[in-house]
Amino acid sequence: MPGQILGDRYEVEQQLGKKSGRWTLLARDLTTETPVILKLLFIDDQTSQDDLRLFTREVDILQTLSHPATPKYLGYFEIDLPLDGKALALIQSYIEGKSLDQYLQEGRQLTEAEAKTIARSVLEILEYLHDHTPPIVHRDIKPSNILLASEGSDLTSHVALVDFGSVKSLSSSSDMTTFTLVGTDGYRPPEQIGRRAVRASDLYSLGATLVTGITGIHADKLPRRGLRIDLENCLETSSGFNGWLRKMIEPELEKRFKSAQEAYSALP
Repeated sequence: MPGQILGDRYEVEQQLGKKSGRWTLLARDLTTETPVILKLLFIDDQTSQDDLRLFTREVDILQTLSHPATPKYLGYFEIDLPLDGKALALIQSYIEGKSLDQYLQEGRQLTEAEAKTIARSVLEILEYLHDHTPPIVHRDIKPSNILLASEGSDLTSHVALVDFGSVKSLSSSSDMTTFTLVGTDGYRPPEQIGRRAVRASDLYSLGATLVTGITGIHADKLPRRGLRIDLENCLETSSGFNGWLRKMIEPELEKRFKSAQEAYSALP
């Protein structure tokens, strides 16, 4: 795969991800000599309507976004495959950085100050998405989807939110939507398991991500009391930040922060 030219223009450099007929590739645009991300969906008998719907939605929604900390839509093309098959290819901008998940795999955990900086940055992105017309919910915030571009020892100098493969626009007539189950175990709020999502669903996922970043424990392995993450038995942070995190990851939707702006303003 490395060295292969796709779309007569993009030279594959590295495979970044692969799952169920979907590949994510790092490639170089031979026209501009810049790195890009290619997201491929292979169309065959195993492709579900949900897979196609999510891919098409990502293409459509990325075209409406313009934020320095989210991927930019650069184009789309189709690839003919042997035996009458084909693949759909989404081209998006490459954002330099290492994911929080990669740092955790290297044994690097977040300090409270770093977690607060990441929280502010992601909440600003979420405020942009949630105030979009129509509002957009990400639905899959987790350590592997938060990129950190470091300058020296400061790994929070630039924070980006990537992978909009589960993104969804909220209905203009309702703040809630029903959908195919998406998201990742541990980071997915209870209402999303019930196939519903609101703006505050992204707040839960961000809160769980921050707890994982501080503790180094994957969210589905964190100690729990019922549906609630047991912060007292896994986290040593200031009482103010602990209380803020508790409200971010509140399982009961009505007790959680209602908006990114409210969560941002309350962050100690």
